[in-house]
Amino acid sequence: MLKEFRNARQATGEPRRRWFFCHDLDLVVWEDEGGSIAGFQLAYDKHRNEHSLSWRRDRGFTHYVVDDGEPMAGVNDTPLLYANGPFRRDHVLDLFLALASEVPPDIVSFIASRLREFDGPLAP
Repeated sequence: MLKEFRNARQATGEPRRRWFFCHDLDLVVWEDEGGSIAGFQLAYDKHRNEHSLSWRRDRGFTHYVVDDGEPMAGVNDTPLLYANGPFRRDHVLDLFLALASEVPPDIVSFIASRLREFDGPLAP
C-alpha cells in the first residue's frame, strides 16, 4: 500500500510536495497554495524497468524511463530521466488503484482521472 512520507523534503520556490511510496510505486504530488494539485509524478515498475509519468497543470504529460545511476555495485550516481515511448496506462492505473487505499480519496480521484486522460502513445 502507498503510505505517505510525512517529512517530504520541500524545495524553495516549488509548490508544497507530498510523497507516497511503497515497494512498487512512488507518487509525488505538488499542491498549490489553495491545496489544489498543480502536478504529480508517478514512478512505476521500480524494481524491473522503472518508468515515470509526470503531469503538470501548465505542461501536461511527460513519460520517462529512469536510469537509476547504478551501473554496478558500489556506484551510486544521480538517477536520470530519458524520454520514453508508449505508456501502459491500464496496467499503471490498475496498479495505482490497487495500492492507493491509504491515499486521500481526492488525490486518488484526481490521479486516476488524469491517467485516464493520457493521450500520448499507449503500449499494446
